[in-house]
Amino acid sequence: MSLARATLRPSVAALVTANLAAMLLAVWPWLPRGAHPGRPAPAPRRPEAPVLASLPPLAAFSETTARPLFTPTRRPAPTAQRPGPVAIESRYRLQGLVIAGTARRALVAEIAGGRRFEVGEGDTIDGWTVARISPDAITFASPLGETTLKMRGAAAVAAPPRR
Repeated sequence: MSLARATLRPSVAALVTANLAAMLLAVWPWLPRGAHPGRPAPAPRRPEAPVLASLPPLAAFSETTARPLFTPTRRPAPTAQRPGPVAIESRYRLQGLVIAGTARRALVAEIAGGRRFEVGEGDTIDGWTVARISPDAITFASPLGETTLKMRGAAAVAAPPRR
């Protein structure tokens, strides 16, 4: 035998051994895990029942049932606001009204500030709630009473026929 072949055999044996060890490590996680003769088989674990959190009483959700989440008319609960000391007719003016079918909207503007608000029946401005929108006026209500803002400079418009 030649010298080159004699030195080649131990290195080939080492490579084959290293490859076998690498394959064994790669396959190790998928090998079946059976009971070992020296150890008793572990008892099967019972799944524990999930523990439910205690919920508040159903009465705590009364606001949710009174105002369903996906209802278009959902509004926050009315808050007790006191109207300002200035009457609404001296602070705001009615600029326009839109009545289309059952929809009634009004455009109200501040006299001094110039801010504009689009309101519908049930909306609130400075503690005053829009009680009614008619073809030529808007009526506000508060704990102090009712007041009406009328359109200025335009002839009274006849109410549209109801269907």
